[in-house]
Amino acid sequence: MVAGFVMQIHLSSSDSLIILQAGGVAELLHRNENLDDNSHDDRQIDENVAHSALALIDNVDDGIIVVMNLIDPCEAPGYASFANDEHDTLDVSSRVSKINSKLWKLVLTEGRTNPRVGLFDLNAAIVEATRRMNITTPFAYQRANLTSREIYNYAYHDQWYPSTFVHHKIAEKLIKFLEDL
Repeated sequence: MVAGFVMQIHLSSSDSLIILQAGGVAELLHRNENLDDNSHDDRQIDENVAHSALALIDNVDDGIIVVMNLIDPCEAPGYASFANDEHDTLDVSSRVSKINSKLWKLVLTEGRTNPRVGLFDLNAAIVEATRRMNITTPFAYQRANLTSREIYNYAYHDQWYPSTFVHHKIAEKLIKFLEDL
């Protein structure tokens, strides 16, 4: 997708905002069963994220580039049951941390000449957004005595995806980040 975007980059202007959210969580969770360790999967994710970020940094002259790091899914309610099934040896948090560390270094070294390139810590934004919210169980409409105020207490609307309220808080953090960039 980034390669296709870079091909059409002439359409960007100085007020463009380009956001790249690092992906690869699904690959981390469903590691290749043919491998003895996770290093190949992690290297592939590293390479894909680095290639995409560098393509944007090297080819976008105008506008703002925001790179969002890889999220750690371990706080999601679905992760506990997922890890208990047969995936208890994945150590996803440390693998996400290693990938994000490499991404930080890449953006700091390659993007340092462009003050309009920034790395937004999506994990920190999620942690702050879900503070004082129920992160252990997802929201469900099928509960007796549910009040409209209780909706605001839930961080997740299903096993994996944050609620609209969490997305709103992340958007507020992103706006503040952009103002400070």
